[in-house]
Amino acid sequence: MTSRTTQVTVLALLTVLGLVAGALHRIPVRRSEKYVRTRQSLIAEREMVLRKYNLVQSNISSTTNTTAGNYSVETLSNVNNLQYYGSISIGTPPQNFMVQFDTGSSNLWIPSVDCFSADCYYHNTYSSANSTTYQVNGTAFSITYGSGSVSGILSTDVVTVAGLQIPRQMFGEATIVTGTSLLDASFDGIFGMAYSSLAVDGVLPPFYNLWSEKLVDAPVFSFYLKTNGTSTASYGGELILGGSDPSLYEGKLVYAPVSSRNYWQFMMDGVTFGSTTLCTYCQAVADTGTSLLIAPYYIYLMITSMVNQNILCADVPYLPTLTFTISGVPFKIPPSAYIVELGSECTLGISYIQGTDFWILGDIFIGRHYTEFDLGNNRLGFASVNSGSVLGAFSLLKIFCLAALCGLWKLCNLQN
Repeated sequence: MTSRTTQVTVLALLTVLGLVAGALHRIPVRRSEKYVRTRQSLIAEREMVLRKYNLVQSNISSTTNTTAGNYSVETLSNVNNLQYYGSISIGTPPQNFMVQFDTGSSNLWIPSVDCFSADCYYHNTYSSANSTTYQVNGTAFSITYGSGSVSGILSTDVVTVAGLQIPRQMFGEATIVTGTSLLDASFDGIFGMAYSSLAVDGVLPPFYNLWSEKLVDAPVFSFYLKTNGTSTASYGGELILGGSDPSLYEGKLVYAPVSSRNYWQFMMDGVTFGSTTLCTYCQAVADTGTSLLIAPYYIYLMITSMVNQNILCADVPYLPTLTFTISGVPFKIPPSAYIVELGSECTLGISYIQGTDFWILGDIFIGRHYTEFDLGNNRLGFASVNSGSVLGAFSLLKIFCLAALCGLWKLCNLQN
């Protein structure tokens, strides 16, 4: 083999391993150490979902110099019930924040240094006066949700996520936060990742700007949410910008086209509960900002006719498997996943939305199935997640391969 041929081979192998240009950008996702699931929190989450999907009347008002106007509503998640979050920075020099990456909303929102609400206490706050790259906007925003609301002004500054700098990102700088339970949350704000059509005041979501600025190689991001089995309690998985990592899932991704470009909504072939068919050709939304599985009301009634809302924990292994069939492939949720333990008690981790005909696949589903959000092709990809041991072995293999290939590359250069 000639030196030139060897160099080409090494480059090809490095590209396959994702170690040259075109590498994926990763954000470690953490699980909230403060999160405690209770019956009250499950009820609160259902109320949050009702708001989030515009099933309770909400409105957003503007208090700019012109007359007040009505705008589309993006509802924040109940932050006390969200488990996964990661870090970003805003401004120059960088001001660091923990945010929940939410595919069920579209705006970036963080507390302002001018927020004196109790819910902003003990959280990182943004100071425009301390950033040399801040650009004034001043448009007022207000978001109503659940039992509280958030209001403030829109601002523009450099936003850095996974080492990628968005030079002019507009975001919500909240000055009033009421009834959000942010005080008990492990993160500071929300990083919306749904379609731009959902964004308050028409603000372009951060991932759109990552792509328009060519900071990622593809208009794709994906989630690996760790549910259990990790030795690090706070490690919750990864958000990957610019593509997907095959080492984190088994087999190939199964794709489904987006059916409505607002939320990440798609059509499923059907859903079964054991041998009972719950629905066929039914709609679903993939939402990292919802912990539970949310079913249409009539389907929820079918499920609870077979499984009581509150059951004996000893009976969980004998319950039916919940199966979502997507593009001809079954994705299974065992009873150990859809039943939630509340101390010594167990309850159903499936709730409902009355008056709608779509499912919301929250972290109970995404935690078991790697999920790719392909904005360029308007599709979602799903695959069963890999085990932590496989991930660790693959990462170690990458390191050894990199060392060996770099040595081979240096040898080729010396021969020249």
